[in-house]
Amino acid sequence: MTAPDPLEHSARAKELPGDIATEFDDVGLVLRRWQAACIDGALPPYEELALGSVGRFADEMAVVRLHPGKDSFILRAGPRFSAIAGLSEPAAVLSVLPFAFQRAISGAIDLARPAARPRLALCRSIVDGMVSTVEVLALPLSCRWPGEYFLIFARPRKSQIDLARLLINSTDEGILALSALESVGGETRDYQVLSINNAAARLLGVSAEDMRFRLLSQASAACGLSRLLDECGVARAHGVAAPSLELEYQLGGETVSLQVGVAETDGLLAVTLTDIREIRNRETLFRSLFDDNPVPMYVRQADGGAFLNVNTAALNLYGRGRGEFLALGIADLEPDVAGLPASGERFVRHRTAAGSELDVIEYARNIQVGSAPATLSTIVDITERKRAEDRISFLAHHDPLTGVGNRTTFSQEIEEAVTTAVAGHQPFALLLVDLDDFKAVNDTLGHAAGDSLLIETADRIRKLLRRSDLVARLGGDEFAILLRGALSRADVETLAKRIIQAISEPHAYEGHKLSIGASLGAAIAPADARDAGTLLKCADLALYRSKRDGKGAFHFFEPEMDAEMRDRRELEFELRCADLDRELELHYQPIISVKTGALRGFEALVRWRNPRRGMVSPAEFIPLAEETGMIEAIGRWVLDEACRRASTWPEDLVIAVNASAVQFRQGQFAETISQAVARSGLDPSRLEIEITESVLLADTGANLAVLQRLKEIGVRIALDDFGTGYSSMSYLRRFPFSRLKIDRSFVRDIGSSRESMAIVRAIIGLGANLGIDTTAEGVETGAQLELLRQERCGEIQGFLFSPPVDGTGAAEIIASYRGNEVQVA
Repeated sequence: MTAPDPLEHSARAKELPGDIATEFDDVGLVLRRWQAACIDGALPPYEELALGSVGRFADEMAVVRLHPGKDSFILRAGPRFSAIAGLSEPAAVLSVLPFAFQRAISGAIDLARPAARPRLALCRSIVDGMVSTVEVLALPLSCRWPGEYFLIFARPRKSQIDLARLLINSTDEGILALSALESVGGETRDYQVLSINNAAARLLGVSAEDMRFRLLSQASAACGLSRLLDECGVARAHGVAAPSLELEYQLGGETVSLQVGVAETDGLLAVTLTDIREIRNRETLFRSLFDDNPVPMYVRQADGGAFLNVNTAALNLYGRGRGEFLALGIADLEPDVAGLPASGERFVRHRTAAGSELDVIEYARNIQVGSAPATLSTIVDITERKRAEDRISFLAHHDPLTGVGNRTTFSQEIEEAVTTAVAGHQPFALLLVDLDDFKAVNDTLGHAAGDSLLIETADRIRKLLRRSDLVARLGGDEFAILLRGALSRADVETLAKRIIQAISEPHAYEGHKLSIGASLGAAIAPADARDAGTLLKCADLALYRSKRDGKGAFHFFEPEMDAEMRDRRELEFELRCADLDRELELHYQPIISVKTGALRGFEALVRWRNPRRGMVSPAEFIPLAEETGMIEAIGRWVLDEACRRASTWPEDLVIAVNASAVQFRQGQFAETISQAVARSGLDPSRLEIEITESVLLADTGANLAVLQRLKEIGVRIALDDFGTGYSSMSYLRRFPFSRLKIDRSFVRDIGSSRESMAIVRAIIGLGANLGIDTTAEGVETGAQLELLRQERCGEIQGFLFSPPVDGTGAAEIIASYRGNEVQVA
């Protein structure tokens, strides 16, 4: 590897903003995003650029922190960055990186720091004999935490240089590959040129391109060479020594003296031409190419295998001193060698001085050292490549986070197991595992804590299984287990309870004790089903029953569970046929100002009074409506009714209406709102549309266009459930939301959870700094109210003041608040 080459220009490099010479056009987008985030000349804040604006480049980036007196640290790295840098973990000190990559990052940072702008460095390395180049771009950031922060972008260039070909074409020694052409009598009548390098063409006074696949006799200067080759062939045929392999001829008025080397294999001749007058210069050049070559090389005797010479790169590879190495034989490197290796290319395993094994490719070539035959070997270490290939093979069949089987492996295994079970050979049980309270851990402590839980959970399950069993992660927090063999239902139930018990044991994470549970469902093949799809459905129905019954439950599949699914389908049918005007109704939950105690308005919540079932929970029918497309009709009804009702209230009260992601993505959402406002006569500024963060994920451009259209109509936009999953700081900068709604899961735990309190405080502070109101949902106790008042939360809603009430109840609340505002202090 070589040191980084800052701001190197190449023929393919494109000039981009900031004088960055790069091979990739789309790097300009990264630079423009960095520039756009610079406000009043200040560096972009870490929270904005590193957490929200890099988009699809995140996989190729890492965040590096420099702290005086401490090692530079990679806070987090994307998977492609980790693969390029050889990181096994997404966070590590900078010094664990390979020296050249570490130096390139440091070089780019050293250039970017004084300039206060992005700078580029290049990292060169040798991979499998090819010279590869990685572009390393450092973008300085500002941060409220101690230290200096840089966003590091790394991407390998597509172009590579074949080092072996470069070496061959850079030599002054002529090289030809010839095929002997025989006459009817078996005598050689000419030679066809299969390959010729530039040096051979120059020595023969011809063009390499013109001579390739032509006859050697067509080059006038090659007549003497043809005769010499004929004599060598005759000598070989009679088993006598070949004549002197030297040749002289006139070319361009000068006498050319060559030493000719000939090697014959199956009728093919490898011919080398050496200009004797330049032999010493050539030897000097060869020594330089050999000794200083970054590719490991050694020369050994052709007959005995003893080493004659070795370069520094080979000494470093095998971990030996020069004298020690030259005292070895080939068998010391390759204990399993069967005879001396022949010339050419071969894959072999070598051993270092420390006893570790290397997977290498040896490129061997016969040469002359003095008058004795020898072999020059070039070694390419492919140990890491093989490990990478093994890793890729592993990832194709295993979950990369937990190391257990993935969905692909599970699908293959269950198909084979069902086939075997149906044939009457081996019944088996299928268990589905779904973690309880896992989302709460992700919401409060972040995805790193969730990942730690998944890893430990998979390990706990694996320890309870036999070698013949299979555990796989199907996605998220769901696992599947194949229990092979004729286990009894009692055995399966016992194992399921042991799994529930093991998972429920506290998990330690960064000083926290995390508690989760697990729900399990099981099905038996072939008793419950005779194909994989149906068996999965049965196990899933059993799991659904367990989740419905509460945490930590286990159920076998039972036929009546199908009835529950039929009931769900009936509910779907009834929803499709429902008379919305007769069966739907709105309930209203008041929104209270923390500072004044005034009634600010209501959040409208839809209810379904089913003629046959009575009141149906929104948690049951809203997901069904989204799945079936009914949510658009229901959404229009809710908007019309909410606007109509709010138009009868005092003009200072607002009405908040939730928008489904399905509604938001349909093309006429803004027009639907505009029409509802127009029909009711409601001032648009009194209507607030609440959207969740997940709504914003699908199409950034389309989302912003819809938000902008709603702003033009005059309605307010609130970001609901803020902080629960996908918050994008860039959205808060690019669109002026009217309100951030703090999810009830954080409010519930603010009195007992330091993490929840910190999240609530951060959201309120963020809203205050951006001039955005904040509303806390689910306030149920005076203690929660007092904490929110201390943090200066803007507004609150919850059962502490009132549950959702019907239209009559809302009118009563309005009447009670007019001129008699409650005190929340």
